[in-house]
Amino acid sequence: MLRYVLLVTTILLALRPMPASPPGQDETWTKLTSRIDQAVLSDDAATLKLCRAEALRLQTAPGGSSRALLAYAVAYIGWRLAFNPSVPAAEQDGLLDEAEAQLKAALKIDPKSAEALALLSSVYGAKIAKSSIRGIVLGPRSSGAIADAVKLEPNNPRVLLSQGVGKFNTPAMFGGSDTEAEALIRRALTAFQSEPAGKPWPGWGCFDAHAWLGQIFAKRGDKAAARAEYERALAIAPNSGWVRYVLLPAVVK
Repeated sequence: MLRYVLLVTTILLALRPMPASPPGQDETWTKLTSRIDQAVLSDDAATLKLCRAEALRLQTAPGGSSRALLAYAVAYIGWRLAFNPSVPAAEQDGLLDEAEAQLKAALKIDPKSAEALALLSSVYGAKIAKSSIRGIVLGPRSSGAIADAVKLEPNNPRVLLSQGVGKFNTPAMFGGSDTEAEALIRRALTAFQSEPAGKPWPGWGCFDAHAWLGQIFAKRGDKAAARAEYERALAIAPNSGWVRYVLLPAVVK
């Protein structure tokens, strides 16, 4: 009888679908996210587009990496490409729409993903940046998404970064504050230093934090402090056209 029970159990276990590999242990996923990070820091739109195509392909493949994280990856790439000058404006808008849809799909799978909520807030912010009239509808959505992310992971560096950038870009009459933005981005930079080197992806954002902190200083007229932050950003991403050709020249004139 015992042998029969063991045999049935073995058969049932063999027939049970195997769970997807944890993203941190999936070699394909690890290589893909490494390419994404390198392409972002190199301003390599062509490689980012290839990574997006690969992430979309993996979404339809059996097993493999987490569906929620793949959706996050597609959204993250789209958000980055939406600010790349080599990408046509109409395509940028489509990428942001896709990013929003992908993140909503990710949140259906994992409603408690602070990372997805923070990026969704940033995607809404990007849409507002491209058309301020959208702020009437998307402003509250962006605020709501980041508020939910803060409740889940208040010390997550990308949550703090998104919160800080939102504070910087929001008019004071609607709750924006350069002082609060600086405090949040400084907290983000401290949190980035605490992230272990081998943590599962995502791990981006330190470069962005320096670039945004520099913009806060530039807005105040402190060109020396702004330049120092831009130089720190370039130490991480030497080929960033945004910093090298847009932000830095404005404070070295």
